[in-house]
Amino acid sequence: MILNVIFSYNRALQLDYLLNSALEHFKTDYKIVVLYHTTGTHKDGYDLLMKKYEHHQRVSFIERKNVLFDSSFFKAIKSKKDWKFFKKKNLFNKHGDNFKGLLQKIIRKSGCEFVMFNTDDGVFFEDVVIPEEVFNIIKSNPENASYRLYVGENINGQPDYLERKQDYYLWDYYADKNIHHWSFPFAVDGTIYHSKGLLKHLEKMIYHNPVTLEENGVEYVWLHKIFKIGMSPIRSKLVATKLNRVSVDTLNPTIHIKPEFLNEKFLDGYTLKLVIPENIDNANIVPSEIYLIKGDLKELIYSLDDQGKKVQSLLGIEGAKEQLE
Repeated sequence: MILNVIFSYNRALQLDYLLNSALEHFKTDYKIVVLYHTTGTHKDGYDLLMKKYEHHQRVSFIERKNVLFDSSFFKAIKSKKDWKFFKKKNLFNKHGDNFKGLLQKIIRKSGCEFVMFNTDDGVFFEDVVIPEEVFNIIKSNPENASYRLYVGENINGQPDYLERKQDYYLWDYYADKNIHHWSFPFAVDGTIYHSKGLLKHLEKMIYHNPVTLEENGVEYVWLHKIFKIGMSPIRSKLVATKLNRVSVDTLNPTIHIKPEFLNEKFLDGYTLKLVIPENIDNANIVPSEIYLIKGDLKELIYSLDDQGKKVQSLLGIEGAKEQLE
């Protein structure tokens, strides 16, 4: 079974859309844990969302909590740099919480052999059926293999050194020094790992939220030369939608549809509908159109414009096949 841990912050409406897409398209045995935190009236949005999914046995919600310090850091502090990070981000920090320890506990207690992460701006747009051979490779290489759902031969820039098997691609993450999805051996979006194999290293990593989990995680993985074996479907199954940005730790380009506006609409009974391009060639996209739906009402709130096209063109290393200056 795959544990899908979804990281979410102040985006209940978008999270609802991701959950619906996962329930529709994920055809391999799984369960979902939403690891979230929220502020202000966004809490009402999550309360509404939890009520909506309370009868879905596959879906559960766990909230991050403020703590004086997260004791899980103690296993990870190995240098002055690590200690400085801990003091700045967690130790007696009024904004510090238990993200690191809670995430590791969720994985440890899940009973799932495999684990993946997602962020709440993602969408599964095609059925996910994972070959048994892929699971066997990961089981045989628990600290050295993973399967990435957001890449495939449809994504621009796929290197020519990938080996095509019958129903998946195989490659070496360290075969290329250029930075792109096929040389980036750790990600918090749509990449399946062996739970125990990954957990062993998560305990040794310094991180305090999903952004530093990926940033510090990939640095750690590169340093220790682990998770060398990469695999993916023939065509990608997951895409990130750049509606907005909620983290102050990243400057990713978006079309700036305010989370507060979307939360108000969600509380008023609206759901989200994104028009995803038929031909996906980028792991991150600006939707062609964005609708809010309530009963017979269908409200168009965005249609791809010049600004949206500019945002799409700026999605380089993180999402595009080609990196732009």
